[in-house]
Amino acid sequence: MSNIISKALTVVAVIFCANIVWQQISDRNNYKSWPTAQARLISAEVVTSSSGRTNQPSGRHFLVETTYDFSVNGKVYHSDLNKIDVPRFSTDKEALVYLEKLKARSELIVHYHPRTPEKNELAR
Repeated sequence: MSNIISKALTVVAVIFCANIVWQQISDRNNYKSWPTAQARLISAEVVTSSSGRTNQPSGRHFLVETTYDFSVNGKVYHSDLNKIDVPRFSTDKEALVYLEKLKARSELIVHYHPRTPEKNELAR
């Protein structure tokens, strides 16, 4: 009996993980069609990160981490979870150029999920 329970739990775990991955892929592919709002940049900085996803042998790359807020239907949302479509740069110089362009924008626009604005991403 415990073998059946173990297999059932494994199937449930696989379905749960597949759903999370599917949602992340869906968000990354669809966020540009979400509603938008004007955002206020609070902070932005270049950070170093690493993963096996880049063409760099070391996997090291640079990101611009941002913190911003925006309002939807009178409610203010504060975001520092930039994970949907974050640009990665091979060098710190490329990231610094992006950072300066971001800070120089006259207005910032954020795309937010229509049902859960906590899911959002700055427009590029």
